[in-house]
Amino acid sequence: MLRRPSARRHVALLLCITVVLLLALGQALRGRHAALAAGAIGGHSSASERGQGARARLRLEPAQIQVDARGAYVARRGEGQAPLPLTIDARVQRVAGEALARQNAPLGSVVVLGIEDGRVLALEGRRQAAPEAWAPELALGAWAPAASVFKVVTAAALVAQGVTPETRVCYHGGLRSVEATNLVPMPRLDTDCQTLAFGLAKSQNAILARLAHDHLYGRLDNSASALGAGLERTARALGFGAALPFELPTTASQVSLPAEPLPFAQVAAGFWQTSLSPLHGAYLAAVIARKGLDLPLHLAAEEPGEPGPEGQVSRVLDEHTAAAVGAMMVGTTRYGTARHGFHDRRGRAYLGDVEVAGKTGSLSGWQRIEDPQATASPTPTHPEDRLLAYSWFVGYAPADHPAVAIAVLLANDRPWRRRAHELAREVLAAYFTAPAAAKPEVWARR
Repeated sequence: MLRRPSARRHVALLLCITVVLLLALGQALRGRHAALAAGAIGGHSSASERGQGARARLRLEPAQIQVDARGAYVARRGEGQAPLPLTIDARVQRVAGEALARQNAPLGSVVVLGIEDGRVLALEGRRQAAPEAWAPELALGAWAPAASVFKVVTAAALVAQGVTPETRVCYHGGLRSVEATNLVPMPRLDTDCQTLAFGLAKSQNAILARLAHDHLYGRLDNSASALGAGLERTARALGFGAALPFELPTTASQVSLPAEPLPFAQVAAGFWQTSLSPLHGAYLAAVIARKGLDLPLHLAAEEPGEPGPEGQVSRVLDEHTAAAVGAMMVGTTRYGTARHGFHDRRGRAYLGDVEVAGKTGSLSGWQRIEDPQATASPTPTHPEDRLLAYSWFVGYAPADHPAVAIAVLLANDRPWRRRAHELAREVLAAYFTAPAAAKPEVWARR
């Protein structure tokens, strides 16, 4: 009888110690998860951390940019200083501007990047109200929703979690929405079964939403499972949440991941709570093309006394992950949502042997087109808001030996006439018919 109190005290002491250890472990996991959210695990860095090199120190304003007597783009500098040559290719810039002018959308932008060294070959923006005026803020600002382009981020996060392009999902609906019934098995309704690769190429919302719910949702808490490659970490590693380092002022693309399962799945599939700039869209495609390596962007053709981007490149995504996503993006133009933009009615490719990897996106929303600071909203927030149909294409070409990345964003009136991937085809066709000496080198991973 005398031993029972002692035994009880011993058990109580052990329980207290266990609780203290569990609390300490929880605190450690919270700190570890915070580091993950900042995008700094396993050698993968965030956009803000990657941009502290020499290229980021040069600052320019759009008003400094002009075309000189030779037709080359330069930036004016201080008195007594020679103009700074820029990387903009006058021919590609002209073709992009003409394509946007013909489209006559309320808002539009085209960005083209060289994948080898991050040079900006085209940085075009046009407003319907002033079709002849250059509007670079439309290329640099995150004024539109990322829409289904965000599926590229979701696909990368899924592959990093062990999902393969061949992973199959049985589903129903998902053409223009994601409902709660899409997140659970519904044998009577789920009559179609397709893969992640099909879902990305066809932009099938139900497939991406279901996979995100099953493999990514719940990775926002402080449990040990959060220490993997979650959607938030992948988005931040790919530049969301921080302005891209660049000579001209840029605004950060954003993503807000809800805690509830259905809204989380809807965001993962590309429904609102995201924003993306055309410059960032082209950068996103370039990172996939470079098998997950970062691409320091630059507009200045030369910076005396400053080193170039060599030695500054870090890894953004695992090589296997980026390669898998890139292969799935080829399906977008082969048989997916951009097939008719890159093939005629007989199935012949408009660009011949140049195959394109890409991703489309479309979403309708409200925006004041006269206000340069206005951003899109799913519902009207101002009496002057107009209902617009946002159309995206981001991609790179050639798919097997990437040379350029492209992003096209159109904010069309409803009804609209053309999609972004059709304009992307025009710009890429002009680029690949240019003299070889005018093109950046094809990028090959060293």
